[in-house]
Amino acid sequence: MKIGLYFGSFNPIHNGHLHVAHQALKQHNLNEVWFVVSPQNPFKENDDLAPEDHRLRMAQLACAGERNILVCDVEFGLPKPSYTVDTIRALCEKHPEYTFQLIIGEDNLSAFNRWKEFDALLGLVEVIVYPRTNVTPALPRSLAAYYRRIHFLTGELIDVSATHIRELVHSNQSILGLTPSIVVSYIEKTELYR
Repeated sequence: MKIGLYFGSFNPIHNGHLHVAHQALKQHNLNEVWFVVSPQNPFKENDDLAPEDHRLRMAQLACAGERNILVCDVEFGLPKPSYTVDTIRALCEKHPEYTFQLIIGEDNLSAFNRWKEFDALLGLVEVIVYPRTNVTPALPRSLAAYYRRIHFLTGELIDVSATHIRELVHSNQSILGLTPSIVVSYIEKTELYR
C-alpha cells in the first residue's frame, strides 16, 4: 500500500487540508492519506496551539466520513518535539509492508534542507509538494540532487488557513464553509480559540 503522510498541527483542520489530501490521492495514486497530528512542531511556537487532544479529535471528526483519509496519532507516543525523520522511521518499522510518501507545503520546501537529517528522510520517502500559488515552484539548489524524489501537485487551490480560522473565531465571526461543519460545532462546543 502507498500511504501519503500529511504532517501538521491541524490547529484546526480545515477544508484546505482535506482538498490537498484528495488531490494527493488522485494525482499520485495513493491508497490512503494519513493526517499525522503533531503534538509539538519543532519550528512553531506553541502559544496559539489548542491542546493536542482537541486537535486530534477535530481531525478524527473531519475524517470520519472520508474513505481513504485517516488520522494517525503516532507522534503522541514519541519524544517531543517531533521530528519527521524519527516519526517516519517509527512508521516504517511498524508497517514494513507500506510505502510512505511525505506531503508538504511549498513553504516547507525552501527550508527542507534545515530539517533534521533531511537527506536520510529523502532516502526513506518521496515528497509530494503542494504549491501555495498556481505556479509550480522551482526546486531549491540544496535539493537538486534529489529531484527524482520530489513531485508537485497541480490544480486549483483552496485559500483557507488555520490562522485565519482562529482569528475569525476569536472575533466571533462565522467559520462555516472553511472547515467541516462537525468541526465548527466542536469548536463552538469547546470554546476553542476564544
